[in-house]
Amino acid sequence: MARMIWAAIGIAMGAAAIAQTAIPQSEIADTKPDDFIYVAATSQDRVGRVMTPVFVNGVGPFAFVVDTGASSTVIAPRVARRLSLQVDTSNTKLLRGITGSEIVPTVNVSNITAGGISLENTRLPVVEPRVFADADGIFGADAFGRGCLVVSFQRAKVAILSKPCPRADDNWEKLRARLRFGGLVVADAHIGSVRAVAIIDTGAERSLGNPALLAALRERKKISLDSNRTQVYSATSQIVFGDLLVTPSLRMGGLSVGRFHVVYGDFEVFKIWDVADRPAIVLGIDVLGQMDAIMIDYTRSEVLVLPRSSASGVTMKRRGMPTRLPRN
Repeated sequence: MARMIWAAIGIAMGAAAIAQTAIPQSEIADTKPDDFIYVAATSQDRVGRVMTPVFVNGVGPFAFVVDTGASSTVIAPRVARRLSLQVDTSNTKLLRGITGSEIVPTVNVSNITAGGISLENTRLPVVEPRVFADADGIFGADAFGRGCLVVSFQRAKVAILSKPCPRADDNWEKLRARLRFGGLVVADAHIGSVRAVAIIDTGAERSLGNPALLAALRERKKISLDSNRTQVYSATSQIVFGDLLVTPSLRMGGLSVGRFHVVYGDFEVFKIWDVADRPAIVLGIDVLGQMDAIMIDYTRSEVLVLPRSSASGVTMKRRGMPTRLPRN
């Protein structure tokens, strides 16, 4: 029988590009600017995602997408081939993505490590890299357990810790957020005057809205009736069309983003997450990258953001070496 997982990774062809990178350590440190950069070309521009180096069975590093919207870590077939891992087509999982679902085979790995976090003796889905292209897999929410993820967009670096996040100073804004479905980060937000559920998804390049949000905005005459039809892809094979629209400003705790583009559509993922009947939005890197940093503490179920132009940051200590992130 197939086990169900979700992988909410997707691309919507559109505008606004932000390239992200990562470092090959769990602590934040200087690195060459071209280390582990991945930018997926679209029809109009280049949009980036958060990447991290990962070791599988002690071999690597492989470049994985850090995806807070995916319930499971997955690997690409080429990684399994390189490591001579046996792909098991009889032991499958049901992969549910933004646009649909499909059955995928699995592979057993002894360990998979990123930063200070390791998964031991685990069975991972093997997914064809339709969306993550040159990446070697997805590092999902299942891996974080009771750890910490810090992404500094300003400095283009990632820290993955196996312990609670360091205490933040007053420049960090704590969001009204919670963890659902085994690690999905959900926050309260306002899109214009509409209250909405916001899913924080570091694996999505473009923000996506559901029909309930679009209807609420149109009822208030806060959004244009004109749109551009756009193709949306996910980790599954289905391709769905959506409507690309300029959307009113976003407010989420201390984070405020001016008018921005959102792709609206009846995407499967909103049904999976049980938010199809109320206004909801997936916040991708196009929006998240407009802040300096985001910190997700899976132990305390806390989400903090560092808005642009903050004067200070948070001190992180690892192996006795203090590191500060991020600083203008």
